[in-house]
Amino acid sequence: MALDRELYATATEVDLGGLDYWRERFERCPESLSLARQRDGRLAGYYQFLPITSEYRDEVVGGRAHDGLIPVEAIVPYRQPPGAYHLYLCSMAVRPEWHRRGVASRLYREEVEFQRQQAVLGHMPLSLVSVVWSPCGARFFERIKLPLVGKDECGRPIHERMLVDGALPELPLPKTVPVEVPQAMAVAA
Repeated sequence: MALDRELYATATEVDLGGLDYWRERFERCPESLSLARQRDGRLAGYYQFLPITSEYRDEVVGGRAHDGLIPVEAIVPYRQPPGAYHLYLCSMAVRPEWHRRGVASRLYREEVEFQRQQAVLGHMPLSLVSVVWSPCGARFFERIKLPLVGKDECGRPIHERMLVDGALPELPLPKTVPVEVPQAMAVAA
């Protein structure tokens, strides 16, 4: 929550929620949060992907959802019998000094793998939905080709993608710059 307050200075308590609020939601679905830490233990970034009901997905896509007001009943625990749900990328935050260093990509790929494991157990996301709060988030959604479907009450872009067989969009590998091979080495090869 401290990182959210640091990165999203204009966010209100309705936008963010408090400690007791989130504790109750993590108790319902502890798998929804993943952290990336620096070597010294400080938080480098995190993500929260919540499995949600169709009704709450309609609230998000309709622009009426607030992260600090998510009903506990809107969260579908993975412990329930296997079934379908919508995946809400509720929040992803990376400290500025860790931008463009692969932290968000690593966290996202971790969720892709987690969802693959859940599919084996019969849990299946029908769509991936999110609201963009920052330019960094917007760039990330472009990378995974998450289409714009509307705007929320505050004018923030809402993105959603229907998922085929529950598979999250793959994240393209980073662009690599070809290494110049000195002429002497190229001949030897």
